[in-house]
Amino acid sequence: MNGKLSEFQKKIEENEFSAFLISNVTNVYYFVNFLSHSYAYLIVYPDESPMLLVPELEYEDALNSVKTAEIVKIDRNTEVLDALKVVLEDKQINELGFEEDSMTVKFYFDFTEKCEFLQMKKGSALIEELRMTKIPQEIEKIRKACQIAEIGFSTAINSMDEGKTEIEIAAEVEYAMRKEGSEATPFDTIIASGYRSAYPHGTSSHKKIERGDLIIIDLGAKYEGYCSDMTRTVVFGEPTQKQLDVYRNVLKAHHEAIKGCSIGKKAVEIEEITREILSKEGYNEYFVHSLGHGVGLDVHEAPHIAKNSQDILQENTVFTIEPGVYIPGFGGIRIEDVVLLTKQGAKCLTKADYSIKM
Repeated sequence: MNGKLSEFQKKIEENEFSAFLISNVTNVYYFVNFLSHSYAYLIVYPDESPMLLVPELEYEDALNSVKTAEIVKIDRNTEVLDALKVVLEDKQINELGFEEDSMTVKFYFDFTEKCEFLQMKKGSALIEELRMTKIPQEIEKIRKACQIAEIGFSTAINSMDEGKTEIEIAAEVEYAMRKEGSEATPFDTIIASGYRSAYPHGTSSHKKIERGDLIIIDLGAKYEGYCSDMTRTVVFGEPTQKQLDVYRNVLKAHHEAIKGCSIGKKAVEIEEITREILSKEGYNEYFVHSLGHGVGLDVHEAPHIAKNSQDILQENTVFTIEPGVYIPGFGGIRIEDVVLLTKQGAKCLTKADYSIKM
């Protein structure tokens, strides 16, 4: 990721920052390949190596992991703000960029009170822009996370049994993905069946699987820090005609949205494709969330595929397409894939079967 760090240093210089303070641990990982389990502060300069401040408990880990930054240990008797002040004063920093979308209000006020000599300048968008487009190494990690998720989906299907609870199935899914190399799950695995499938943010519960249930299976894996996110909907037993009709409409909206993706297109236009298809059959009012989101180190990041999005689709962006219809008293159907945008269009990185029948 050294290339991304160099790009960021150029952005710092172009925006006339003396330095940039990164406090979001995921962004720290993005630039220097070190993931803190408590806190870490990366100070990036436009024309010299960055400085990484870590707690004493993680100092040895950082020394062994980080090759592109100077490591500074914050011992147990030193306040974090004092350590930051010493470094910034020593470097004679006056204009400091920071992540306004992730720094807490308390930290901001405590920090600016301690470091009155600083002029703080917002800069979250600079990092978001970099993270939105993926380099080949990132794409391969996401692809691997998608492959692991597909194994999780197969496990869910093979684990389905009448009377088994959603939580039991979710546990088997996560165990299978862990065995395949998933470091964690980027979100709790969702098995939402029957009436609970109509909950767009449904979780796995103690409800038992019943014949005739629509079952939303939404899962993801994490490989070397990178996420996947995939959803399929199946019926336990023989689907009804209405279940088939709604499913076909959601699947059509899903496929047409993917076909409509191209470099330079507005993200909002992709959502409009989906809503137009669902509106023709009277289902648009039941599509209550946005169409998709970027996927990378976070399972939700830029670009945002939504009706109020200002994002423009770029080459090598990775994002989801996930239309859903949720009808109270009937159930819900969602179909989600992770796609990579190339010069030839959007290519699915998740490849599980689309059949509603198990």
